[in-house]
Amino acid sequence: MASLSNPTLQIDLLTGSDPNVTATVNVTLTPFENFVVSQGLVNLQLAVKLVGEDGNFFNGGNDDLYFFPTKNFTNAGINTFQALVSLGTLDEDIGNDEIFANFTLQSTEQAFPVNTSINSNVIVI
Repeated sequence: MASLSNPTLQIDLLTGSDPNVTATVNVTLTPFENFVVSQGLVNLQLAVKLVGEDGNFFNGGNDDLYFFPTKNFTNAGINTFQALVSLGTLDEDIGNDEIFANFTLQSTEQAFPVNTSINSNVIVI
């Protein structure tokens, strides 16, 4: 079964400009999954979003802050997403902002169900 591992999030705060955000994850496929993807028989998509961690239900829950463009997945291995994201977008609440990346790999084919997700480390800015 397809798996995601080693998720990381890095936010480089640059003076006078928007932060450079990099999110990476390792994707592993079984030999059969590799075959059907390489032959174009199944379309897998890798989606990444930045999430503001707010703790629990009583303070509104987590907030989706930014969505990287979804990638049509073609190769197993390390996948990197990078963008300049405004501080206003990352400012999810009063005080410090706790942010993590959520990675989701899923199939667009109902006959080949793949849907796996993993969260990165939390960055406080």
